[in-house]
Amino acid sequence: MIEKRITENWDDICSRLGYEAIDIPGRRTIFDFACKIDNILFGFDVKTKDLDKSKYSDGGVCAVGNLLKYMANDKGVFVIVEFGHDKSTTKNNSRDIEYIRVAPFHTLPTDIFRIENLGTGQVRLDYTLNQVWDEINWGRTYHEFFEKFCNLAITHYKRVKSDAEKRITSIVKFKETGYNEFKFIK
Repeated sequence: MIEKRITENWDDICSRLGYEAIDIPGRRTIFDFACKIDNILFGFDVKTKDLDKSKYSDGGVCAVGNLLKYMANDKGVFVIVEFGHDKSTTKNNSRDIEYIRVAPFHTLPTDIFRIENLGTGQVRLDYTLNQVWDEINWGRTYHEFFEKFCNLAITHYKRVKSDAEKRITSIVKFKETGYNEFKFIK
């Protein structure tokens, strides 16, 4: 609902702030909406965090390659916009927004990131912006971010390469034994 309301009003919001609104992208873009401020591209990704402790959120952001292309090739600033919400104490079936946090992705603490999945690798956030707010490095440059993030990505891809090779070996052995018993080699 929050993302929809922003999207519906994006042109007006940008106009009132003196920014150049960018057309709302398709599903494959890493951001939900974007604008140019002083000729710099800013892409905003809305995250909503249900503060109910029994609810789960995977913290999914985007593919590693898409993030690096956007930041390095497009020279874009990728911004996370997080809304923490909880069940309303006064109205049935409504939500109260408890906080709003906004921060450029490259300023977030390194230990917030994890990369999962074989293939492209998906960037996920282990913590909410609200949890790490006091640890954000507002002065971190792209170069400093890339130094840390690329090492994390390389470690991930080396691990999944090893995992994939073990899986291939397991399947080859399965074929060689006449498809009698399958088990993954650890």
